[in-house]
Amino acid sequence: MSTPLNGSLIKAFEILALFDEDRPEASAATVARQLDLNASTAHRFLLTLEHVGALTSVRRGVFGLGPRLEQLGRLAERMNPLPAFVKPLLDDLSREMAESVMVCRLSRLGPVCVAVAESGRPVSVVVKTGTALPFRHTAQGKLWLAFMPEEERSALLQQTAILNGQAPESSDMEKLARELNEIRERGYALNLGDNEPDIAAVAVPVRSGTGEMIMSLSVFGMLSRFDKTFTDRARRRLLEVSDEIGGNFVSKYGKYNAR
Repeated sequence: MSTPLNGSLIKAFEILALFDEDRPEASAATVARQLDLNASTAHRFLLTLEHVGALTSVRRGVFGLGPRLEQLGRLAERMNPLPAFVKPLLDDLSREMAESVMVCRLSRLGPVCVAVAESGRPVSVVVKTGTALPFRHTAQGKLWLAFMPEEERSALLQQTAILNGQAPESSDMEKLARELNEIRERGYALNLGDNEPDIAAVAVPVRSGTGEMIMSLSVFGMLSRFDKTFTDRARRRLLEVSDEIGGNFVSKYGKYNAR
């Protein structure tokens, strides 16, 4: 039996996730409306988060992100040099391809975006750092599945199905196994509207000096722009940049844990 999760802690992080550049402040009314809570419960969560320093009161009844989160953010930057290291490479590739580019590392919930360069197009796809991508229907997700040990992959897919309230069909698993074999053989993965109808991506592995997959790298954007000529070009450039990231990062910072 799996260990039950703490619902209050999950709700607290859902509240923190409401804050972004467009919403730097929030009130109990905002939290109640966005997360379907009653006003008193929302207010209690906000006061608790203020008490631990995750939020700070900017004026009566209105809260912003607090000093404790700033401290943790700076600590995370010092402990994980990857985003700062890869960002210039992602920016260059994004400008060259005129599409968005991101690097992910593996988590139990799916590949998690740790660095991203957004395209300058008027219409583009936006993925924020910290976003977890689905395993089965995204290029980066399928790439990680393809290159992980079979036993680990089976356990992960079963866990994902349980979390989603779905029982995996044997025919679906057979189809997925064939697709993952193809990805392993060719060395890259495609998503041509599999997860969302109008979004496409090309993803390649980033490997350590020993050949271990330690990150995934992808170009993504609107499906209408991802014809064969573009995906072939994207694949070639992604592989070149992945070699640069893998070789230079590991040589500079040592062994990198993919998890």
